[in-house]
Amino acid sequence: MAQSNPGNFDQELGAYAGSGYIYPTDAPMYSNSHAPYSVPVSAPQDSHAPTYSNDNREPPRYYDHAQQYSQNEYPIEKMQYSASYDPYNNNSGPPIQSQPINPSSQPASTASLKSGSQFPQPPNHDAPLSPSQSFGSGLGNRTEDFSQPGKFGVVDIDTVYRAVPSNGMFFGPYLRYGNLDLDTGTWYGSVMIVIGSKVAPYFQIHPTNDIGQIRAIEARQIYQFENFRFFRYNIALKQLPGNTGQFWTYAITHQGNTLTYKFIVAGMQETEWKFMAFSCADFSLSVKESERAELGGIGYLWEDVLTKHHQIGGLHAMLGGGDQIYADRMWKEISSLQDWLGTKGKMNRKNYEWTPRLEHDINLAYFFYYTNHFDRVGIRDCLSQIPNVFQIDDHDIFDGYGSYPEYMQESQVFKNIGRVAFHFYLLFQHQTTDEVLRISPDPFDLFTITGNGWHFLKYMGPTCVVLGPDTRAERHKRSIIGEITHRELFHRLENLPPSVRHIVLMLAVPIVYPRLTTVEHILNGVKHTKRAINGAWNVIGKATSKVASVIGADKQAKTGFDSVKKAFGKSGVMGSLVSGFGEIDLLDDLADHWTHANHETERTYFVRNLQRIARENRVRVTFVSGDVHCCGMGRFFNPSDPDNYQLMYQVITSAISNVPPPGAVIRLLHNRDKIYLPEIGSKEEKTDTREEMIEFFERDVDGEKLDLRKLLPRRNYAIAALEPDGTMAWDLYVQKGGRYGVAEHSQKYGPLIVPPIALPGSEPNFEGYGVPDGSGYDEQYRRQQMMMAPGGVYGPGGLAEGMNYMNLKP
Repeated sequence: MAQSNPGNFDQELGAYAGSGYIYPTDAPMYSNSHAPYSVPVSAPQDSHAPTYSNDNREPPRYYDHAQQYSQNEYPIEKMQYSASYDPYNNNSGPPIQSQPINPSSQPASTASLKSGSQFPQPPNHDAPLSPSQSFGSGLGNRTEDFSQPGKFGVVDIDTVYRAVPSNGMFFGPYLRYGNLDLDTGTWYGSVMIVIGSKVAPYFQIHPTNDIGQIRAIEARQIYQFENFRFFRYNIALKQLPGNTGQFWTYAITHQGNTLTYKFIVAGMQETEWKFMAFSCADFSLSVKESERAELGGIGYLWEDVLTKHHQIGGLHAMLGGGDQIYADRMWKEISSLQDWLGTKGKMNRKNYEWTPRLEHDINLAYFFYYTNHFDRVGIRDCLSQIPNVFQIDDHDIFDGYGSYPEYMQESQVFKNIGRVAFHFYLLFQHQTTDEVLRISPDPFDLFTITGNGWHFLKYMGPTCVVLGPDTRAERHKRSIIGEITHRELFHRLENLPPSVRHIVLMLAVPIVYPRLTTVEHILNGVKHTKRAINGAWNVIGKATSKVASVIGADKQAKTGFDSVKKAFGKSGVMGSLVSGFGEIDLLDDLADHWTHANHETERTYFVRNLQRIARENRVRVTFVSGDVHCCGMGRFFNPSDPDNYQLMYQVITSAISNVPPPGAVIRLLHNRDKIYLPEIGSKEEKTDTREEMIEFFERDVDGEKLDLRKLLPRRNYAIAALEPDGTMAWDLYVQKGGRYGVAEHSQKYGPLIVPPIALPGSEPNFEGYGVPDGSGYDEQYRRQQMMMAPGGVYGPGGLAEGMNYMNLKP
């Protein structure tokens, strides 16, 4: 059952009483008060803290119209609303027009050398901002920055890697979804702010429609990097009884300026949760400035997400499937890494010393990548309004991490970069640290099984859970998730509450995806023969006119093989065709996927056990993934019974910001091979479970009929909605316009209907759940969807009769 969190809860106010709550020592949720570096910081009780009367009027607000848009102001109309105006309910009154504030520009600070210190030190941010510095400083204008990272090679990171908050005060706020306690009806989450000050901003929260219930929440400092402090505000909110959700407003006050934001919390019995999913939220290192500009920049679809968020009455959560940042640029820009890249010999590179200079540079790099990227247009607005749930993938560390040869993965440089990357991943994406989690573990939020990697199991209402395994921490050439971790994850899924009907399994890399086995065989040949280069080019549609040596083919080969890499979401940061370590770089990229031959046994074991859990517990399993820079829908299914427990859909949503692969690669991925999932321990080719990509896209966003209908190479994101009858519907929102045209709106494809597994003795009715015209299904699949009602096949003894699962139990 869901875990309870006892505490001094005020039932009438719907929040923990007091000027800020601290969980009791026996409560696992966020109980990090014992950590020596988790120091409570009292909210400043001075003239900067706003005072409120109890006459139900809105508190004073100070909006930055030019730079930082509060939730009440989106879209980009520069308005201040009256006290009674609710943008989710336009019947409550018209907006009041106000004059925009003219921001003052503040140049980015430069580093200075302190006497006797080894590295350049950041400026001191403790001094209060002047009124002219309060808003509009630094990087935060509404114009997208299309500059290309790494364009000029090595940079002075102690001056270039210095971001300034767009609101002139702090980075954030970042709103995170913790979990849901089904027993007590309590929503848990947190907000984090990163600020160059010893004084924590003053934080208050109240039901949006009842200012009289306002409460302050205490700040806790969970980390300090240079002069920047990470303040976390733990939030516990009582859900309303029944199926009605409630909006909550939180206000952040610093130096007399207040910003407000709003988010939705579902009702206690509400099953109709809505959440979005995305991946690949930045551009790869190789994307040209012109491509970035023509696509509309990083933030274009993020603003579309905000529009949908408002149109549907609020998203309950936002699932980030990996590559929330792209740290690949470090290999081009950080000078201290160039010495390692230039070192000859495998063992010399493996044993290369990790120096204080490298420690300083890599820490500064990740801090900059997060603060700079999370402060971009559109992204920062979503992070402050939609509770996020994030999962790690390779670009959050660097391209392909975990799939390189042993002498690289086990090198001091790789291991320490991974350590620092995981540290900042936990800080910015989970608002905690490894030390806090180990001193005060909180399995209700994040849990570890082997000590490597942090996983989560979060409730999206009483009928759905999201499982997010860490697929990077234990990864190596022959394994994605360790066996012990697999067993514990299965155990947790076997013991879900009986109300759960859907398991959404976040896998950063798709588990259903076309193979490129022909290309891989050719690449293996490249290791041994020069002539294989020509054959490889013919496969991917780019012919060469001469036979080149393997090394000499680098420049000629790079363009074509980079195209194949883009089909797998990779950029090949460690080299071109042949890396500097004598390895075929693209082979490492292909080995990163579940469908690679190295992972076939693990993949079979994983999916067959999920089938067992689905059969025994009557839960539907759906995969949601990203990574590959195109979108589509796939599935595992039993051709003789296409809607039984073996039906598992694969939703692929990638990328929300990065560029799509070229059309030639999409054509290569549209193979017509019939692929079956093996039985555990069997080599029989044809089994009871088939896998395929679905022909989901009938027409392109411009209305043109498509020949290739399984994968669409356009930027996108997905929204899932749980329906009252237990079904789950997935829509893909795809950027409109030409491949390099700036979209004006997104085009919706779907819905893909995911039916629940019928409980014994019940026959769910899916009548009316067809697919709207233009969604992309062909008529045959349309009819198949309407035929998917179980029709009583789930009665006792009717499901697994005659099936041999050969020791499926882990």
